[in-house]
Amino acid sequence: MKKLLFLLLPALAILHSCASAQQPDLGKVVDGYLVNVDEQGVILQGYDPVSLRQGVETKGDAQFQSTYKGAIYYFASAENKAAFDANPATYEPEYGGYCAYGVSVGRLAPIELWTYDTTYQHRNIYQHNQKAVNGWKKDVPGNDAKAKEAWTKFQQQFVKKG
Repeated sequence: MKKLLFLLLPALAILHSCASAQQPDLGKVVDGYLVNVDEQGVILQGYDPVSLRQGVETKGDAQFQSTYKGAIYYFASAENKAAFDANPATYEPEYGGYCAYGVSVGRLAPIELWTYDTTYQHRNIYQHNQKAVNGWKKDVPGNDAKAKEAWTKFQQQFVKKG
């Protein structure tokens, strides 16, 4: 019995760390918005949303920043900042920058930038991992409808009414 427990403890520790790693301080509300931001309030891991929309992963620079719906966005250039400021909704990630598939199944999950997709209604959709990408693609309109419904519930759960 001691041997079995000795073997199981490391496995349980790994599972626990993976589970907690999947939910890093999710459910942040900033200025009345539920957003997936880091400790400094930066969204998209500091990458430039204008560059991402152009198909290029470019790290933003803190000297070029804007705040929109509770999140700080970094840009690679003054031109990209100006483009964002002129129409931020074009570049804003769906579901506060959380995994779209995760939201559709009732979970808040972080995103990976490589999952970025604008093919559905030209919206900025991100996923957590390949499993989420695959799940989302099985029924994009259906998953989006579920995500919209769940997002409303998340807003009610996390965003305190003033």
